[in-house]
Amino acid sequence: MAEKIKKSNEISFSANVLIKEEDGMIVAHCLELDIIAVGTTLKEVQSEIVSLICAQIDYAFSNDNLDNLYHPAPPEMWQEFYRCKEQIERKYAIRKKFQGKSGIEKIVPPWLITKTCRAEETRCYA
Repeated sequence: MAEKIKKSNEISFSANVLIKEEDGMIVAHCLELDIIAVGTTLKEVQSEIVSLICAQIDYAFSNDNLDNLYHPAPPEMWQEFYRCKEQIERKYAIRKKFQGKSGIEKIVPPWLITKTCRAEETRCYA
């Protein structure tokens, strides 16, 4: 039987992010959406991946395009993520920027919850 972790009335969108170093750059990969951000610092790449994820969610919900929202990353990325020993979650507000084509206001999840793993270490960051 499943264990209830916590109860919440807030609606959110959850995403797993794998962060690793490649060729002297830091790469963040959102596994549910197969979106990648690249930067020179951990802070820069975390900020960029969150911005990209929020924009993708906002656009998909605002334009009734949920069929194309989820595009999972390759299995080896998921395997690398799940080898992580510790995961830290963070919550970000999703700021609605897109207006749907119909002019009717669409519901967009107000929160993004990230669970982020730094691959070259056994600790995870969000």
